[in-house]
This record gives sequence, C-alpha cells and structure tokens, in this order.
Amino acid sequence: MKIISTVLFILFSLQVTAQVSISCKYREICLWNDDTESFDECSGYEESSLFKLNKDETMFIHTTETIKSAYYIQEKEVDEETGVWIMTVESDVGNEYIYFMDFENDEVRVAAQVDGEMVMVRFLIKKVWSESDRKKKKANRIDLRKQEKGSKL
Repeated sequence: MKIISTVLFILFSLQVTAQVSISCKYREICLWNDDTESFDECSGYEESSLFKLNKDETMFIHTTETIKSAYYIQEKEVDEETGVWIMTVESDVGNEYIYFMDFENDEVRVAAQVDGEMVMVRFLIKKVWSESDRKKKKANRIDLRKQEKGSKL
C-alpha cells in the first residue's frame, strides 16, 4: 500500500504545473542577412517587459510599458539537448511567431516575417519565477515569523 501511495504521489506531482513569469530588461531587433546566413544589423535598447505563461501553457501575455498582447500556443516542444522551449504561437491579432525560451542563456527569442523580411527579436531575461516559488517563499516567511515569535516567549 505504501508503494502504491508513493507512486501515485509522484505521478500527481509530475502533472502539476504552475504559472511561469519571465521578466526581461533589454530588447534587441536583428535582421536576417542572406549573404552571411545569420541575423545581424542588430539594434537594441533597455526595456522592461513581462511574459506570463498560464499554468496549462496554452497561452501567455506579454506586457511592455505601452502594450499588452496575448499569444496562443499552437505547438510546444522542448529541445532535449539545449532545454530550449520552442513554441509556435498566434497573437491576439492573428500574427504568427516562433518563440524560443532559452533559460540557460537567459534569452527569449522571437522569429517572425515582417514585410517579407525575417526578423529576430531578442529579450534578455532578468528573472524567472513561478507561482509555486512565490507560495514557497510566503510559507517560509510565515515559518520564520512563527519561529521569531516562539523565541521571544
């Protein structure tokens, strides 16, 4: 019975997902160069923005200082070698993009066709966290307060 309970607990734990938030501090836009077969002619600037994926990973919201856009995830895979999340998405106005969430290199990259040209937008990640991280921190703060109150008695 103990083994069955343990197996069920592990299986249930693997199914639980949490909302993921990704704050970014910089945006860079690069154009595709057919001659070098790479993205170059890049220009960038500091920009605070936030990506928030829902817990089922079916959509995310990207918020900047001036706009808030929704993106619907049509397909998601994780590259086994790099751990990069590769997502085909459609925006709330019907545009299609490919998003690369590269947590190892602290980057979110977006590939898109703009006026017939291939463009890459790169966001530098400032911090990544989940709702479960936030709940754990809150529980730890509560435990610390209880310990402090107990030591004062």
